[in-house]
Amino acid sequence: MDIFSSLVTGGARFDKKRFASDIAVFNAPRSRKEPEASTSSAPAAVPKSLDFFNTHADERAAAAEHDAAAAPPARPTAEPMRRDELPEFLRTHHLKLTGTDVPLPLRSWAELETRWKVAPWLYDNLLAGQWPEPTPIQCGAISVMLGRRDLLAGAPTGSGKTLAFLLPILQLLGAHASRGIRAVIVSPTRELAQQIDEQLAKLARGQAFRTCLLTRSGSKAQAQLKKKNDVLITTPLRLVHAIDHEELDLSRVEYLVMDEADRLLEQGFLEQTDTILAACSNPNLRKALFSATLPAGVEALAKTFMVDECRVLVGPKDAATATIDQRLEFCGAEDGKLHALRALIQSGGMKPPVLLFVQSIQRARDLFHELVYDGLHVDVIHSERPKAQREAVIQAFRRGDIWILICTELMARGIDFKGVNLVINYDFPQTVQSYIHRIGRTGRAGKQGRAITYFTRDDAPYLKSVVNVMRQSGCDVPEWMLKLPKPSKMLKRKLRTRWDVVSRTASATW
Repeated sequence: MDIFSSLVTGGARFDKKRFASDIAVFNAPRSRKEPEASTSSAPAAVPKSLDFFNTHADERAAAAEHDAAAAPPARPTAEPMRRDELPEFLRTHHLKLTGTDVPLPLRSWAELETRWKVAPWLYDNLLAGQWPEPTPIQCGAISVMLGRRDLLAGAPTGSGKTLAFLLPILQLLGAHASRGIRAVIVSPTRELAQQIDEQLAKLARGQAFRTCLLTRSGSKAQAQLKKKNDVLITTPLRLVHAIDHEELDLSRVEYLVMDEADRLLEQGFLEQTDTILAACSNPNLRKALFSATLPAGVEALAKTFMVDECRVLVGPKDAATATIDQRLEFCGAEDGKLHALRALIQSGGMKPPVLLFVQSIQRARDLFHELVYDGLHVDVIHSERPKAQREAVIQAFRRGDIWILICTELMARGIDFKGVNLVINYDFPQTVQSYIHRIGRTGRAGKQGRAITYFTRDDAPYLKSVVNVMRQSGCDVPEWMLKLPKPSKMLKRKLRTRWDVVSRTASATW
């Protein structure tokens, strides 16, 4: 057999036409009707060792090519960062890391497998999402959380903070366990909590993790709490209500995340936050605070309950993302704002979808009644509208049925609307943090956006705070604005009082 094979391959000629009937034995196809295990007399497939005439070479080559194409691509590998490479990396990504022995940041998603042995399903779900490479806050925060350290993280809006805490939580929890809640995520609004829940579902796709979205009371919520959930996503008021009524046990919680932490540590939420921290009694509890703005007071307060925390900061403190074109527009008096808005619409400078922020619920209602008669697709959202109505408005805005959405501070934090082209601060924001969170609804995930802030003569003393944010974000600011004095605490209190007066008188004049 070997001699015959060598003769054939060595150049001996074989008359295939003359011996066609014999070749047919080697090349005859199997009948489609014949089952795999049939003992029919039809010619069987010829083994490779007997295929002297190489009749199935093309078939084998095609099969090999198909197998190669069907095989999953080799995953890239990455070497962990060295200490001597850290300064250049931090400078390139505008990252600041402070703390004791802060874990080195990751440079690519490939390090998740090589450095932290991230579960294959989690890595696959990550690559299947819209995250081609880690953002600066993800580079710094993920490594800190995977290192099981307390974290204080600040980054511009739309920079990927949600993924930065969801991915480590899923990796550290590993899989579903019937021990009860092991991770709690607190957000200031139910809309943001729902958005976090949707992102978590994408990352945990195909796994048996049990997540409880707790934003309302009732029999359904109580039934959901009785299940052995792994992750709890909730708002502070609803969580405190559940704690006070002993509806859940947080003694096994290993990871506590506070999203929009500066809001949760304000005076209105501070007492609720204290209750939540007291209920999470696990001695191995790890805490992570995320926000776009981290005032000095909030940082000082956070350090009172964090242990050997790491601080990860992206870009200048209290600055907006550089992808937002920020502009200040003088309107003279209050009446001039409506004229400026209508002029913007008539000139074609308003490309939907647009978010328009006002300072109070009454102002939102009054402006809605003004614009709805201009033939615009406009709606309004605020905390006094029922939950079902708010959800319906948000879905309509995302579909494009609503062009302009008038809203209060309710929508200023965390909500991710795809493709918002313009944010208008119809009423001047009361604080720097409010301004940053408002305009952060546009220019997200590296996309370009615009933000226009109307101001009147009465707002002039407060301009400097916004001007500083614009300058730190790389926007062109007139020289005379840079020379404005910084508003005092008394002036800031007057601003809040003035908006209360304007809100009460607006309905009588419009």
